[in-house]
Amino acid sequence: MSRSTTIGGLWILLSAIAFMLANILIRHLSQKLPPLEMALFRSAGGLVMLLVAWRAFMHLRELRDPLWHVVRAVVGAVSLMALVHSYATLPIALVTTFMYLRSALVIPLTRVILGERAGLGTWAAVALGITGGVVALWPKLSTIGTPEFNIDVLALPIAAIAGAGSHVCMRRLGMTNSPSVVVAVSAVLISSFVAVPAASVAIVPPAQDLGLLAGMALLSGFAQWATVRGYQLETPSRLAPLSLADVPLALTAGFFLWGEIPTAHAVVGSTLIILSSLYVIRAATPR
Repeated sequence: MSRSTTIGGLWILLSAIAFMLANILIRHLSQKLPPLEMALFRSAGGLVMLLVAWRAFMHLRELRDPLWHVVRAVVGAVSLMALVHSYATLPIALVTTFMYLRSALVIPLTRVILGERAGLGTWAAVALGITGGVVALWPKLSTIGTPEFNIDVLALPIAAIAGAGSHVCMRRLGMTNSPSVVVAVSAVLISSFVAVPAASVAIVPPAQDLGLLAGMALLSGFAQWATVRGYQLETPSRLAPLSLADVPLALTAGFFLWGEIPTAHAVVGSTLIILSSLYVIRAATPR
């Protein structure tokens, strides 16, 4: 194994751990704070990350395709708000594995938006991932139309679909903008968009929780930076499996902190989603 692969793998592992710690804090704080307010703090982590990479703002004069930047920020904000809401209301392991469905959903979106084609095997993996998503959520989706149905469950599919749309927009923006410009504009716009709905429900956080909120924002920002750093050193097909480290972490945290035990539907559906994600990532990575 090359040195770059080893170092890249360590960055991806650190990213997975940081993301999971941030999500555990979200779940813990959800008992006291509105999900929208936590989403704002999480997006602020991206702004903190920009302070480390402050040179990104020096390239803003090179900005191209402003409409695509706005579209990316809108779908990114929707994905962020829906994801934080899901972590606040659903089992943490279910949300963690379900979000790997984004990799599969990128394929149909790129076909529609960018006109990119994919092989039959990739489309089969997309179908497998979507099937896994339905299976994982079936106990809750099957209650649609009944008094037992909780509309909160729809936040998770929305987060996955919007997250895939955000990825496609980033790919489109990467054709005409430098990565630093895309990151800088996205961080500022997403935080601005999330601040609008968050302001309507925000409350003053308890003083003892300010440190946890700051920690959640910093962990989220670091996780994003570590992901970018890892994929600069090695291809996603080699490193993506390491990001799955957050799945056992989520299972462990869910069981010991909140007594969550995965259902058979969640286990089967999550397995299908992960297999689909790994195939799509490997198929999409240039060799």
